[in-house]
Amino acid sequence: MGLDKKIIEGCIAGNRKAQKFLFEKYKASMLGVCLRYCKSKDEAEDVLMEAFMAVLTQIQSYRGDGSIDQWIRRIVVNTAINNYRKNFKHYFHSDIDNITETDIEEESSFEDTGNHSVEGIMNAIQKMPDGYRIVLNLYIVEGYKHKEIAEMLNITVGTSKSQLSKARKIIQEKLTKNGDK
Repeated sequence: MGLDKKIIEGCIAGNRKAQKFLFEKYKASMLGVCLRYCKSKDEAEDVLMEAFMAVLTQIQSYRGDGSIDQWIRRIVVNTAINNYRKNFKHYFHSDIDNITETDIEEESSFEDTGNHSVEGIMNAIQKMPDGYRIVLNLYIVEGYKHKEIAEMLNITVGTSKSQLSKARKIIQEKLTKNGDK
């Protein structure tokens, strides 16, 4: 962690070269995180810039308990969720609080996608409704529990479970329909 420690110290001191280095080192992987939560690449890039502004203003609070990339990732995810909440009223969506808890299959496995291509899976995820996509990413990729997701998105735990179940079904249906093997 020698290099990262020097970069962090430089960022805390306000060194522009250190800040640029930190951004350049993590921008590609964090843009990938943003793309999972945003409707477009332009929106993802805006969220990435906002997140890195937060990273640079909060860098002194990084205690070194975990890796710097995980700390940055958490800020990026939180920024993306805040962006989603802020823009939620502008997105075309169905009212996710009206979705019932039927067909919740906690045991159904997302990993059960067989030999489908990564591109096919990512394409299916990108095309699903925002609520489904956000819950899927938070649960499957980020590892949050339904209670945490519900609190983050201001929805019920049942809605979170339902959104995940329906997201999984959409992916499986699209992959089966497209014959993407």
